[in-house]
Amino acid sequence: MCPVTDLDSGLLSSKRSSRCDPVRSAGKRVVVLYEPGRIGSAALELAGRLAGDDGSGLTVVSVAPQDTRVCCGAGSAIDYNRAVCEAIDAELRQARELLGQAESRASFKLLVQGKDLPLAAWIAAGGFDVVLLPAHRRPLRSAKHPAADELRRATSAEVRIVDAASSFEESRMAILGPPMASSDPR
Repeated sequence: MCPVTDLDSGLLSSKRSSRCDPVRSAGKRVVVLYEPGRIGSAALELAGRLAGDDGSGLTVVSVAPQDTRVCCGAGSAIDYNRAVCEAIDAELRQARELLGQAESRASFKLLVQGKDLPLAAWIAAGGFDVVLLPAHRRPLRSAKHPAADELRRATSAEVRIVDAASSFEESRMAILGPPMASSDPR
């Protein structure tokens, strides 16, 4: 259900819950922000491998931006928001298929901007151990993700930026650890 539009067309209908509570398990808890495309698929593949068969929890999350503007003559914000929720739902179904066997151990969550906790707060509240973000490439700059710095401040999880530009797995991700403890006593 898309809280902003009261859309409920069977979003994320499956045996697996899409509730806010991420998968609880004995192993590491992994969350991946899924975005469609080659790099998003690489992040999802890595998440499936990290979760593996050792009891690690895996949560796949996507964020649905919402519009609150009212425009004369243009489509309404409600129609736009409904279309965005439907598109994100389709992306999460695609992610479910891409996970293959790991899908049975994963939960899926659609965060609606302005209605659910912001991504960083939701991840921090979920107590995840590893956060995977798809890289955003910019010309002449290193691969980053806009949410990485905020996540590093908000959570103690290991934040990884996954980049599918290289064929070598180790060079595909930059690992950004938790923020260093400040030595400034103030």
